[in-house]
Amino acid sequence: MNEPDAVEAEPVVREPFFRSPKVVLILIAVLVGVHVAISLAGDDWRVWSLYAFSFIPARISGGVPFPAIWGSQVWSFVTYGLFHADMMHLFFNSLWLLVFGSVVARRLGALKFLVLACVSTIMGAVATLLTHWGEMAIVIGASGAVSGLMAAAIPLMYGVGLRLGDTYRMDIATVRPLRPLEILTNRRAFIFTLIWIAVTLFSGASGWTGASFMEEGRIAWEAHLGGFVAGLFAFYWLDRRN
Repeated sequence: MNEPDAVEAEPVVREPFFRSPKVVLILIAVLVGVHVAISLAGDDWRVWSLYAFSFIPARISGGVPFPAIWGSQVWSFVTYGLFHADMMHLFFNSLWLLVFGSVVARRLGALKFLVLACVSTIMGAVATLLTHWGEMAIVIGASGAVSGLMAAAIPLMYGVGLRLGDTYRMDIATVRPLRPLEILTNRRAFIFTLIWIAVTLFSGASGWTGASFMEEGRIAWEAHLGGFVAGLFAFYWLDRRN
């Protein structure tokens, strides 16, 4: 008697423990690593790091004489986004980066994702500079980048042809994002944007999610709004399809 043919076992497809793209997880790891390193380095290194890498309008605008490390007027437009005031500030920025940054990274890829985050960070600093010209304020936090990524995620989260679960798979690459004016006419996208603006302004007044202005203990909402607008424009520029 012939033995029955062996049934081949189907390969088991294992879902990754973290569904977020590696670039998002690496960026979060960098933010956590910087915060831990500065915390363990002692007060002297912490003060020097803030002085060297945080964004301080006074040393850019020149309205008030303010000593500056050579080059800090340039790199601080980006490096301020690597520092956080405390664990709560770091936690919230990392959480929103994980949620909304993952959507954008799946759509744009690692390089364009980093470009968008960088542009949003820079424009967050520019918005702060324009609204706090000449002030000796120490501004830190990845909120500008996070706000820009959140703005870029809106056209995708409410895009045409989006199916349940698409934001967690590469299928989001096939979604047709909302056009700029459609964000205003799409009820869910518009309400989400209004809620974000309201929360941003409220947090700026109350400081409930952690400080961005070190000496005042309040949120740099100007950086949030600047990053948000820049992130939205940058998304449409980077997402152009030939």
